[in-house]
Amino acid sequence: MADSHVTTSLRRTAPIAPNVDRPGLSLHVELGLGVAKLRIYGPDADARFSAILGIAPPSAREQADAAGLTIAWLAPGEWMATGPEAEIADWVARLDNAGDEDALAIDFTHARTAFVLAGTAARAAIASHCPLDLWPDVFPVSAVARSLLGDTGMFIARLADNEDGPRFRIIVDQTMAAYAARMLAGA
Repeated sequence: MADSHVTTSLRRTAPIAPNVDRPGLSLHVELGLGVAKLRIYGPDADARFSAILGIAPPSAREQADAAGLTIAWLAPGEWMATGPEAEIADWVARLDNAGDEDALAIDFTHARTAFVLAGTAARAAIASHCPLDLWPDVFPVSAVARSLLGDTGMFIARLADNEDGPRFRIIVDQTMAAYAARMLAGA
């Protein structure tokens, strides 16, 4: 019988998607970004989030900065944290050691690839492969969603615009990074 207590260390592979810079569009792998998920089971997850983390949870379909991390609402009782890899690892360890059996924190850093897509053609690049309405009145800065990007799932967050237009953070499964980059860069 296999030992169920064996720990396997996962490693992030080198990005397999090249960065793209052309007029109206830039697509860059966001190196060093940690990604974790927090799931709180049971009733009144928002109040328990506040009790565990000492901050109010972000509103539905939004993200907020908190103590050097960005916390994004994913679903009722479910949030994603992004930030520097070491800080995400510490955050997950703190939550795991908090002793709340109904709170589950998982570090997905080495299983995800994050991109920042920016420029005047960014919305069109996403829209050609995604059903979301990304216009500012529907998807303003700090809005988040989970959706499809072609044949893969993605998390998307609207970041603050820069001088070249809107910016989006797109997070996909690491195994689908080359596929997502090729679709976004080729749109």
